[in-house]
Amino acid sequence: MLNLFERNDQKTRDLLYSLKQAGFERPTVFLEDDGWLPPECESPFAYFAKQEKSGRPRYFNEIKVPRFWEIIGDNRQASIGFYGQTKAKIVYAAPKEKRWVKEVKWLDPAGRPRLIDHYDQYGHRFAQSVCDEAQKPIVKTYFDAKQHEVLVQNFVTDDLILNQGEQILTFKNLTEFTLYYLAKRKFSIEQIFINSLSYPLFVLLKLPQTGNDVLFWQEDFQGNIPGNMEMILNGSVPRLKKIVVQDAKAYQTAIQLSNNSPYFENLGFIYEKKRENGQRKQIFILTNSDQLEQIKTLSTQLSEFEFHIAAITEMSQKLMDLGHQANISLYPNIAPKELAKLWQQADFYLDINHHQELMQAVRQAFENEMLTVGFENTVHDRHFIAPENIYAPEQVEQMVQKLKRAASDRAYLATLLKAQKKQAEMGSVAMYQTVLGG
Repeated sequence: MLNLFERNDQKTRDLLYSLKQAGFERPTVFLEDDGWLPPECESPFAYFAKQEKSGRPRYFNEIKVPRFWEIIGDNRQASIGFYGQTKAKIVYAAPKEKRWVKEVKWLDPAGRPRLIDHYDQYGHRFAQSVCDEAQKPIVKTYFDAKQHEVLVQNFVTDDLILNQGEQILTFKNLTEFTLYYLAKRKFSIEQIFINSLSYPLFVLLKLPQTGNDVLFWQEDFQGNIPGNMEMILNGSVPRLKKIVVQDAKAYQTAIQLSNNSPYFENLGFIYEKKRENGQRKQIFILTNSDQLEQIKTLSTQLSEFEFHIAAITEMSQKLMDLGHQANISLYPNIAPKELAKLWQQADFYLDINHHQELMQAVRQAFENEMLTVGFENTVHDRHFIAPENIYAPEQVEQMVQKLKRAASDRAYLATLLKAQKKQAEMGSVAMYQTVLGG
């Protein structure tokens, strides 16, 4: 039993969480290693490099630079400079507000990234990429804990070279390398879950075809069934028995395009539920912008509610002036503990701040079973907000009335929260076990 995933993105992490909640505990392998894999997961690259899993992320101003060079950064990005010339750009890991280093892109005189140092969640430089003039990676080298070269991946020729001390091994491509790794690890391969039609599928094609594998499809269909998926539907991958489409609309499209193929199933994600909604008249807003749509109207007409407005940086005078209102509390430069407290304290979230979303706020509100409402011109993540809870700015009065009723009518609040979960296409443990045979 094995999960063989391609990349460490949000949908893959959501799938991994869902499988665990449904009782499908198994080793998880990623074929792309960004250095920030879930701690219980691994990659072939990390396995052979024997990378250490200890330490903490490296803060942006902890990058070693030559004397007289300086590092300048804010909560979005950072750079390394020397007498006004930008020498490198620092890319943060999510959440960017923590300013943890994921990549340092060293620039050539024309300002193009030519060398990229990759840092992991433990603060180690675990790999380095070389880029061409078009800024495309040519070669990526992986290091062990002592910064010795262990593995070189060539993106031009597709081959990989593995240094195992006295033995140097060459692999034609990532598929061949992965098969060597799987043989070394001796995983059970009776059932493999994949979520890509690329290298994970290529690996399945090279394995014995007596299996019970599942493809989780997490993308849209662009008017047709992808070629590699057609190969599955035609029976050319005997060990792959099901295709689980994780978006309801995409599932309907798959059914139509495939003439009701029995291969397809539909499963949403099982999201973490951190607590129950307490129906308290506490509203939370997380922002780094002082542009809060209709905030004066909302705070005035919802005078019985307490508004908690937090920022991870200093607040402008415009925001500070809101603090004069009796039902508004402000939290500039909010500390992590205070922020965690507010997520637990408030039962309503207003997605009304213009510009960027902070710390996946709408998702966090959803996981804390807060009712989220917002405006057409401010919402950041519609996946977790029911369409009927998104208003045009001139419909602020309707928003006010909805919030008042939700805070006083428990059955009405329950209906709104149910619609919110429906919008997120929440799956369940029972659904996963039925579809996957748990």
